[in-house]
Amino acid sequence: MQEFDIVVLGSGPAGYVAALKGARLGKTVCLVEKKDIGGVCLNQGCIPTKAIIASVDALRTVKNAQRFGIEAGTGNFDFLKIIQRKAGVVKKLVSGVNFLLKQYKVEVVQGTGIIKEPGYVTIGDKELKAKSTIICTGSNPFLPFSIDHINTLDSEDTLNLQALPQSIAIIGGGVIGIELANIFCGLGTKVTIIEMLPKILPEVKDNDITMLVKKKLESQGVKIFEGTKVENISEGDNERICALSSGEKIGAEKVLVVCGRTPNTEQLQNIGLTFNRKSVSVDEHMRTNIPGIYAAGDVAGQPLLAHKASQEAVIAVENICGENKKMDYSAVPNCIFCSPEIACVGKFEAEVEGAKTGKYNFQGVGKALCSDDTEGFTKIVSDKDGIVKGMQVIGPHASDLIMLGVIAVQKQLKADELGELIYPHPTLSECLKEAFEDVSQKAVHKFYR
Repeated sequence: MQEFDIVVLGSGPAGYVAALKGARLGKTVCLVEKKDIGGVCLNQGCIPTKAIIASVDALRTVKNAQRFGIEAGTGNFDFLKIIQRKAGVVKKLVSGVNFLLKQYKVEVVQGTGIIKEPGYVTIGDKELKAKSTIICTGSNPFLPFSIDHINTLDSEDTLNLQALPQSIAIIGGGVIGIELANIFCGLGTKVTIIEMLPKILPEVKDNDITMLVKKKLESQGVKIFEGTKVENISEGDNERICALSSGEKIGAEKVLVVCGRTPNTEQLQNIGLTFNRKSVSVDEHMRTNIPGIYAAGDVAGQPLLAHKASQEAVIAVENICGENKKMDYSAVPNCIFCSPEIACVGKFEAEVEGAKTGKYNFQGVGKALCSDDTEGFTKIVSDKDGIVKGMQVIGPHASDLIMLGVIAVQKQLKADELGELIYPHPTLSECLKEAFEDVSQKAVHKFYR
């Protein structure tokens, strides 16, 4: 029986980071993965969707090239080549992770790891002894409807389609649904979104943001039903039929079910772990209720984000190595890669008592005008003392700009302090400066009566 300091179950952004961190800190590490190194994020989620979105963005740029004085041609595209490019990007990143695991001498075992009892993990007929175990088993799509993976799909199926559907009905208007809607409508597919809750992107608690996204999607021909439930899915003539709670029926060549994800705890039910609803309960050190067993990533609960998962994994390993580290959830950024792009961190205005806000539109930013990408704004939310409690950006490169908001929220900086910094010109970051200054109505490029 092999013995390791750390056995990690799952190789997603929590698992492989935990393995690399443990090895770097001098521990012997075994990484157990039943499918693909990199997990859903690298293989079926974050990375492949962003690779396809990059192709869609390039197509939109070509189609709008005349606005820049350029004759760029027809804007025709090859869907299979887009999918092949996506596969190449994924392969390159997965190869990079495998290279690092090999360099750090992490032993990788293929199969489903089961905690037989604390300190012992089995993979088929192979048994490992673990001084510490980190559960990083991720999550699976939540599917309220049965799917055949051919005409009724989950999010992973859509990324491997070999032909572009003429029409698609997307059940679920959350982050995944909106990102995939952005892809398909950008490629010319007729898209319908059906969201059970009162509005799309329910996790974004700012109506100005969600209304802008909705308006943009509808301008591209996307039909959106909010506050509407799909009662059932049936077969029609060469299409699937969604019967809605409103009494309407929506027909589409493909139906995509994206109603969120649920923690993967199937193999964890019989060892005495404590659960918080469907996720494994952990404390701020990422420890479970069983000594020597930790959990990180989607399996440890919301928010289900890759970067949050990686940070939890680092915290778990550092505590295994004798440190006293705590996970801080006060400033976890959330990015949504739709058009326009969205990024949020901290609290929304409605969540802060006596909130003071600052706002500035990208229309007033020189770099945005030069790029002909002026939709959206930056919004700063502070408390009554001017300490930044949240930041929301919708517009060009929002996911890149949000990091200053992460620093502001986590370090409890004041909006005035950040407004006094010198921002490079001409850059999109100037939108942040004006928004920080607007909290105290000091923005130079904004008129106050």
